[in-house]
Amino acid sequence: MSADGKWYWKSDTSSDELDGHYFFYPLYYDLVAQTEKEKEEVRQVVRDLTDHLIRHGYNLVDHTGTVTRWGVYSPDALNHDPDWWAERGLKSLSMLSYLAVAAHVTGESRYLEHQAELIQNHAFDTNALIYKIHRGIGSGNQSDDEMAFMCYYNLLRYTPEGSLRQKALLSFYAAWLNEAPEMNPFFHFAYAGQAMGREVSDPWGTHSISPTGDWLVDSIETLQGFPLNRFNWACENSHRIDIKSLPDQNSTDLLSSNPRQRGYRINGKVLPVENRHFNHWNTDPWQLDYGGSGNILASGTVFLLPYYMGLYHGFIAH
Repeated sequence: MSADGKWYWKSDTSSDELDGHYFFYPLYYDLVAQTEKEKEEVRQVVRDLTDHLIRHGYNLVDHTGTVTRWGVYSPDALNHDPDWWAERGLKSLSMLSYLAVAAHVTGESRYLEHQAELIQNHAFDTNALIYKIHRGIGSGNQSDDEMAFMCYYNLLRYTPEGSLRQKALLSFYAAWLNEAPEMNPFFHFAYAGQAMGREVSDPWGTHSISPTGDWLVDSIETLQGFPLNRFNWACENSHRIDIKSLPDQNSTDLLSSNPRQRGYRINGKVLPVENRHFNHWNTDPWQLDYGGSGNILASGTVFLLPYYMGLYHGFIAH
């Protein structure tokens, strides 16, 4: 509660929100804003926010003057504080993406200078090669996956050819391979939009990283399968005989086993979207049972974002 009693602060702003805002700022700037006045409003917001992060040593500081719970991006914390080692990959990826967005929207090269400093002196590009701690499909925090894919998309969209772009492409490819069984159209379209027809090189040659397999079929199947009824009705699947359990090695947390029943179909993919209820793409798709009593109406944006992304990139048609 504020001192005058007129404002209640819900909590401190999360890095999830920063990733989401930086994902949409340049999209609005490039594709929606029609006048110079609109574009300048976006520039000012991006400039103010990015300058705030830089001014506070690459941290997000709230009205109390303290760093927010998840607003830590400083090189010292990510590279030298044991409490933040697990966040090193994603936070490095995020900050590199924020600075690329800021340079694109404002047209100011100083943001690329800050990006270069984080790469050359603090290895943020190397940190970002492995964006989260995981042990194969279904492991790690699902929110980290959604955040990472937003950051990969813009980092690659606004970064020219060079070492950073090659590392980001390779990292995105590894992330996408791990997420492919989730039949997530947002993940598939975000990856394909930046990696289609692309190659990366290593000491053994040059390799295609174009999406392969069922990525488009799975994306369309998920979009078509979304129930029009968006109420949170309970869904139970753990009793099914066509389900295989995920082992504890694939738990969501590195130091604990799976807290609930998690699994996948015998085809190696998660349950189809019509057999589970969720409101956001950061929901665990390997979860088998979903509670609910039909008293909450879920948002439709979980469908609209990948749908319009697919249309924009030409992967699907009306």
